[in-house]
Amino acid sequence: MVLPPAAAIDLGSNTIRLLVATVQEGVPHPLLVRQETTRLGEAFEPGRCFRPRALERTWRVLEDFRAAAIGLGAQPILVGATGAVREAADGLAFLARVEGELGLRTRLLSGEEEAALAAAGVLAVLKPPAGTFLLFDLGGRSTEFALVVQGEVRRAVSLALGAVALTERFLAQDPPSVEAVRALQGEVARVLASGLPARFATGMAGPLIGTAGTATTCAAVLQGLEPYDPERINRYVLTRPALSALFDRLVRLPLSERSRIPGLPPDRADILPAGAGVILEILDYFKQTYLLVSDAGLLEGLWLVAAGVRSETWRATGFGARG
Repeated sequence: MVLPPAAAIDLGSNTIRLLVATVQEGVPHPLLVRQETTRLGEAFEPGRCFRPRALERTWRVLEDFRAAAIGLGAQPILVGATGAVREAADGLAFLARVEGELGLRTRLLSGEEEAALAAAGVLAVLKPPAGTFLLFDLGGRSTEFALVVQGEVRRAVSLALGAVALTERFLAQDPPSVEAVRALQGEVARVLASGLPARFATGMAGPLIGTAGTATTCAAVLQGLEPYDPERINRYVLTRPALSALFDRLVRLPLSERSRIPGLPPDRADILPAGAGVILEILDYFKQTYLLVSDAGLLEGLWLVAAGVRSETWRATGFGARG
């Protein structure tokens, strides 16, 4: 029996991504990949409701993505919601509306589930050596970490380190002051030290892998990629010296000039400095001189769930099989 394509939607705090794919040897064979920046978590405060305009932008994109997936015959269509939805007073109500009015399956992911599913996506597409690596997924409001040993997530944790939230808190001035940049770095180092004890990386024998928009955008900028090419992103070696030089450049430029950098989408130009600063602190915390970049991650992990592809990495999260 030939199964119809499955679709996954990663409902993030900054961007929404869609993957429609068929199963080919247990991994996604993409039919459609799309991404839109809606800033659902714009000016968001935990425990408060989303801004109406942020909800409207997000809803329009969800409607568009649903139509595109249905047009390709996708079933089911699974929406995975992350950081901002977890923390919003109206997060569950918004997901209920998505299910009731759009007919989409939804799942509110815990930080640990995000980490595990991002690892599953990396394992399926990037296939790291021996399946052993330390992964981080830097989003708009949080960063997830997963230690994967021989294809199994041994440890997972989510920290309140997001590119959008940190930008709004520390780097709202254009360009940011030296003092603001130092305050950002200090806060990130503090959160890592308190939330990631040294034993987290015990047994790490493989590479440090970074996924999601900040890591992939840094790789695209350093290669001057226009247009974006996933094949040149996957396994790109992002060295600390190159990232440090890029970070110094980003924080010195006003947004108007930053937006014209080749490979840097204008809708991400305001948050890339904070995101790059987080990655630098992650490298320093784990005493690494480079990381491997992965275009694959949470979206592909969600697709594995939608498609019912069995994987020990995501099975522990409690997801069931397709249907």
